[in-house]
Amino acid sequence: LGITIRGPGGIRTGSTPLFVVDGLALDNSGTGGGNPLNFINPQDIESIDVLKDASATAIYGARGANGVVLITTKRGKSGTSNLTYSGNFGFSTLANPLDVFDAAEFKAQVGKLGGTLVDLGANTDWQKEITRRAFTHNHNLSFSGGHKSLTYYASFNMQKQEGILKNNDLNRYTGRFNVTQKFLDDRLVVEANLNATNTYNLRPPMGSLIGEAISANPTYPAYGSDGKPAQYQDVNNPLVTLNLEKDITKINRVIGNISPSFRIIKG
Repeated sequence: LGITIRGPGGIRTGSTPLFVVDGLALDNSGTGGGNPLNFINPQDIESIDVLKDASATAIYGARGANGVVLITTKRGKSGTSNLTYSGNFGFSTLANPLDVFDAAEFKAQVGKLGGTLVDLGANTDWQKEITRRAFTHNHNLSFSGGHKSLTYYASFNMQKQEGILKNNDLNRYTGRFNVTQKFLDDRLVVEANLNATNTYNLRPPMGSLIGEAISANPTYPAYGSDGKPAQYQDVNNPLVTLNLEKDITKINRVIGNISPSFRIIKG
């Protein structure tokens, strides 16, 4: 994910804007290898505002040079109590597989071009072997409420998303709690926010995997007699690459802040 607000930035500063979530400023340099937006449950967002003019971003100093994205999360409301659940499910499949030769067409083309044919008798669709019907499900549970001087909001989110390539998964668990307390006839207001996120991202070797799948000989069987991915001396079986190479990223993040404000006189 990339967001550009004020055009390309400097060579050293990049073009990533400053993200401010409920008054807490975040940037890509302090995210543990992840985008600042990855830890926010979209169901918790109340509003998003973009500041792009120099006068609007001036209060953030040099950090706002590439623009500022203000994100406000949901809060509880006085006099009401709400328990809300939402969920969704979905499937993904490869939309347009590349049109490659099956075994019969491959053997005909090799003979037509005068090549040396290595025929092991199979008819393997390698693109089908490395892809799958991917299942995604997302669950959100929130509880909010309050009375005149105290409001609160709590939520939990679980997202499990499979990629259409095998060995490609994104699992995320997010918990958020915020509370607003008013004192002294509402002149003193204290807001507290706490957010915890666990993200697990498994990625396959996409570059080599896809290249091997579209160029592999379709007469080679994908699996051996033992049911395991077959290994060959002269070519790479994409399934072997899929099993051997993995890129795993785990991020645990806890962010909290307290924001007090005091109104001295009206206005």
